[in-house]
Amino acid sequence: MAAGLYNANAFLQLRDVVKHYGTYVALKGVSLSVEKGQAVALIGPSGSGKSTLLRCINTLETISSGTIKVGDEEIGAETTASGRRQHSAKVLARQREDIGMVFQSFNLFPHMTALENVTSGPRLVRGHPASAAHKKGMELLHRVGLGDKAGSFPRQLSGGQQQRVAIARALAMEPKIMLFDEPTSALDPETVQEVLNVIREVRDTGMTMLIATHEMDFARHVSDRAIFMEAGHIVEQGVSSKVLFSPETERCRRFLAGLTGSVKGAAFSCAPQ
Repeated sequence: MAAGLYNANAFLQLRDVVKHYGTYVALKGVSLSVEKGQAVALIGPSGSGKSTLLRCINTLETISSGTIKVGDEEIGAETTASGRRQHSAKVLARQREDIGMVFQSFNLFPHMTALENVTSGPRLVRGHPASAAHKKGMELLHRVGLGDKAGSFPRQLSGGQQQRVAIARALAMEPKIMLFDEPTSALDPETVQEVLNVIREVRDTGMTMLIATHEMDFARHVSDRAIFMEAGHIVEQGVSSKVLFSPETERCRRFLAGLTGSVKGAAFSCAPQ
């Protein structure tokens, strides 16, 4: 286990996490920790394990071995009266409520308006009254700059607008931690900035966050730490400015050098769009 990767008292803890898909090993003993309120950027080439790691934290994938904890609770398991640890669909569903996730492809319900997408979770999963869910939903849509799009369906929104609705939907569940899986990869260049600005604002509220991204300048400005992954391993991790500007490993240096508009590009802007 690499020094500095694991802190048993951290808010998010992954210890020796392994994930198999048949004979393919997507995660190979990953250990890391994230302090409460910290933002961590996950970088690395496609297929390095970033998305799999996020999906395991969110319980969308079941790990093959190892442990994941958010706060004091082990993800994917509960303690029975006899003291045994067990996994169940009910436990996974309950834990997933506290872990917000924003995907590459938005995943909005096409038959629901923007407001209905945002309020469905609080109403149907959390059991919040419709009036309270509506009020909170409108507050969140205004927060992401889409208060005037509450009645619009996903097909009537641009990609950037859909992704901002997806962020509002995740926040509506009042999660303990937010996971972003390449949130701008499916967007046109003109709409990338508006989504990055919203994520930056979420980060400024003190939300604990993991962000898989290829936007290196954004990663440098929004994250406290950066983790470089390849082939299911953590190759390098540390303070973002150090990893992204002066990485210690040759592999991380080659990865960053190969990115168009890497951290040497223009400064990240948080100006309103």
